[in-house]
Amino acid sequence: MKHLSLIFIAAFSLIIIANFSCKKNKTEVTEDTSCGCNAIAIKYSLLNTSGTLSYFQNKSKWVFSYQPLPGNYSNYFPCNTMQDSLKAILQNANTSQTFNVKISGKVKTTCPNEDFGVTSGVTTFDYIIIDSLKRY
Repeated sequence: MKHLSLIFIAAFSLIIIANFSCKKNKTEVTEDTSCGCNAIAIKYSLLNTSGTLSYFQNKSKWVFSYQPLPGNYSNYFPCNTMQDSLKAILQNANTSQTFNVKISGKVKTTCPNEDFGVTSGVTTFDYIIIDSLKRY
């Protein structure tokens, strides 16, 4: 009878430990796949668009910007910052430099309540997975 009690306690303990392990692994996945660079959905594609690559102080990131219409400003933060042509352009660059570039890529939405600071005109922000980037 004593052995049966020990087996029962050991089995019960294993079930509790296994249950906590499974729950811990499930809660570790917290990345939001509805917005930002992790978004599954692609908003639209940007094809061979001319603009500037500059450093955006408010987010401490490089941003591609262009003006589709007077008073309208579209800004895209690269998701794949280790992309070869982006790395080549930014090699030895300082944050006060601006580069004229042409970019193509897949645009993804920003997350709700992201803060981009004070803007002027009609200003939009998105993320982009760069397919091609060329300096001119």
